[in-house]
Order: sequence, then C-alpha cells, then structure tokens
Amino acid sequence: MIYIYTLGDFDIRINDNSILESKNYPYRTMKLFKYFFTFKGKKILPKNIIEDLWADNNFQDHKNVLRTQISRTRKMIDLEPCYDIQYINGYYVFETKNNCILDVELFEKYIVQGNTIKEEKPDEALLLLNKGLELYKGTYLGEMDYEEWLVPIRNRYHRLYLEGLFNYIEILKQKGKNLDIVKTCEEAIHLKLYDENLHIYFIEALMEIGETRYAISHYEYITSRLYNHLGVKPSPRMRILYKKLQSQDKVLRNTINLYKVDEELEQFDEANGPLICEPYYFKFLYNLEKRNGLRNVELNKFLGVMTIENEEHLTIGEEDLRDSMNTLMEIINVNLRRGDVLSK
Repeated sequence: MIYIYTLGDFDIRINDNSILESKNYPYRTMKLFKYFFTFKGKKILPKNIIEDLWADNNFQDHKNVLRTQISRTRKMIDLEPCYDIQYINGYYVFETKNNCILDVELFEKYIVQGNTIKEEKPDEALLLLNKGLELYKGTYLGEMDYEEWLVPIRNRYHRLYLEGLFNYIEILKQKGKNLDIVKTCEEAIHLKLYDENLHIYFIEALMEIGETRYAISHYEYITSRLYNHLGVKPSPRMRILYKKLQSQDKVLRNTINLYKVDEELEQFDEANGPLICEPYYFKFLYNLEKRNGLRNVELNKFLGVMTIENEEHLTIGEEDLRDSMNTLMEIINVNLRRGDVLSK
C-alpha cells in the first residue's frame, strides 16, 4: 500500500518508508502532484491550474509548462501505479487507485462518523473521533508557503478538526474523564494555540482534578499571549472562569501552612541547569532584574537570543521545528548555569 500524508508535513510512504527521502523530485512537479491530490476526482480546467500554481511566473508558454509537468507527474517513479491522470473534454481529472490511502480521507471519514453518532453512541463516537484526531498532525500541506488556492481547503479541515476535538472533549466531560481531557488539550494546544475555547476546556479540567494553581498559571499565560499577539481580550466566558479560579484560590490560600511556604517556593532549586519559564514570566523576571539593576549598578545582567540557523531558507514543518527546538533546549540546559533564566 502507498500512504499519502497531507495533514502536517507532506510525505509518501511505502512499507512505512518515505520515498521522498530517497527521491529528489522537481519542485514544480511535486507542487502539481499535491494540487491534483487536493482536487482528486474533480474536473480541472488547465487555465485554473496555471492561475493557481504559476500565475506569478513569467513563462513564455504556460500551457507548454503545464503539459511538461503533467507528463513528469504521470511518470513519477514508484507512484504511477497508484493514480491516473486523464484529459477528458478539455479537463484534467486525477483519480487514485485502491492501493493508495490518503490520511485526509480517513481523517474526514472518522470525524464525520463520530460527530454523527455522538448522541446515541458516545462510546463508539469516542473511538472514531480519537482515530481522526490522531491523524491530524497539523495544517493541511503545512510545508507549503501561503497559497490562495489552499486557504479554503485548510480552513475546512481546520474547522472539521476543531468540531471533532470539541465533541470528543464533551463526551469525555460527560463521563467525568478530566485527566483524559487535560492530556487531549495539552496535545491539541501545540496545534491550535490561539483557540480560546480549547484553553477554557483545559482550565476547567484542571480545576476538576484539583490543579487550581496550574489552572491560574495557564489562564495568565494564555490571556497575556492572546492579547500581546492578537490584541484579543478575554471573552465573557473566560472572565467568568477566572472568577471561579479566584474563589477556589482563596480557599487554597486559607489552607496553606505558612511554615512550608519557603519550601514550596524553593522546590525548583534542586534542579540543575537554568530556570526555564513561559514568556509571560520571563518578561516579569526581566523587569524585576532591571529594577534591581537600578539599585546596584555593579550588577551585570546579559540578555541574549539563541536560535537555529536555516541556511537554505526552507519551510520547516511544525514537528521538525518542535524537535529542533527541543534539541536546542537540551544543549542550553547542559551548558548554562543554574542562575540563568530563559524562555522559548
């Protein structure tokens, strides 16, 4: 079987081995290949393909370029048996065969089926939705730069993902499985950081399992991030949730053993390496150090940025970027001192 992965980084795998790692297919050919897969089974006019893919290129003969690329696409080694491109009555039609499996088709199938039966068969819906959510590794064809023709497709799968995700969480909520909700939200936040509803589910689940302080910390982090990056203030629902957090926090404060406060505050002190914190808290600590510097001019503090070079200026997928940043964090953790503070 040939598996085509489009949700997240594009990949083609045969016997669980990626053929893209061993084959150097031309960029234009691969772009056309992805375009055909996106509009599989539909009649496509040649002029629409040219306008969507190469409108900005100054080719002398766009139609000839298209014919050349289609000829190359038809002859892609190892792949030709799984698809067929026909020219019928002025239209191109791309079809896949039974030995070709697309992740996006399975994703849509599982999510739609799960959403449909969520009321009458919640247990079966949970299984279907979970299968669909596991297939969603990121934005559709996320490795491609901004393309106008991709916008409505990406938006559709994005909406379908969130619909399935929230139905999945609602079923877990009805069953009282708050730990599963926390885990699900933590995974989803990496993909959809700026969806406020997702954070509301996350904070509510944290409250249910008694992690009120963690919930407050997350509330402060995400509301600050939404405002600083998008200019979005907390919604009425989020503000109501914060009032509940405050009321619970008062109860927690009343039960604190004051003799153990110092012990709680220094719980991170046994760790080696630098203190790693969220951007919101890094900003707070940075301003605190600036104030301390005004009192003691001999106290030297250094602010720097460490990053990963991308010399070839290639588009990096979300998963590769996450792995690279984690590697950088490991290097930093070994080489910086305990007194250093950093944020990703």
